[in-house]
Amino acid sequence: MKLPGKKGWLYAVAFVFVIVVFAYLLLTYTRRVDGVSMKPTLESGDLVIIQPVSITDIHIGDIIVYGPPCTTGESVIHRVVGGNAETGFYTQGDDRATNPETDQQLDIARAPITQACLVGKVVFIIPYIERLASLPYGLNYIIAAAIFVVIIVSEVFPGPPAEERSGDEDGVPGEPTPSTDGASQGSSSREA
Repeated sequence: MKLPGKKGWLYAVAFVFVIVVFAYLLLTYTRRVDGVSMKPTLESGDLVIIQPVSITDIHIGDIIVYGPPCTTGESVIHRVVGGNAETGFYTQGDDRATNPETDQQLDIARAPITQACLVGKVVFIIPYIERLASLPYGLNYIIAAAIFVVIIVSEVFPGPPAEERSGDEDGVPGEPTPSTDGASQGSSSREA
C-alpha cells in the first residue's frame, strides 16, 4: 500500500475542513422536528433547513422557527396564521386536533412573534433523516463512522487509473480489444 503524497494529504485536510464547516452549518441552520403538531406537513424525525430572515420577510402561511424570549425553553416550528411584522405574528401547528388555537392562546408562545424571537424561516424539509438517531444506541454512530471512513479512504487512497481498471490497453472504454488469435473479444463484462 502506497502512502499518499502531499496532494493526498491536502485533499484530506480540505475534506475535514469542509466536514467541520458543514457540521457547524448543520447545527446552526437546522432543527429536528419533534412531535405531531405540524402533521401532515412535518413528521417527527424530519430535519428542516432554516434561513435566517428579517421579520419583514415573513408572510402568513410561512413555517417559521421561534424561540426565547417568546417561549419558555426550546424552539418551536409552526406556521404563521395571522399578524404582521409591526405588531408581531401569530402561529399555530397544522394539526388542529393537537393545536386547536394559536400558540399565543395556548401559552406555547408568550406573545406575538417578533424579530427578537425569530430564529428563521423553514426553506427546505429533509424527511425522516433523523430516523438514524432512533437506531439502537451505538449502531447509529457506527453507521455514520463507517460512511465517514469510506469517504476519507476513497479520497486519500484513490483506486488505480481508469485504464488499469478497464483492462483496455488503449484506454478507450467499450472498444473491443483484439485477442492474440485475431478474434475480437468485445468489451469486458466486469464492473469497475
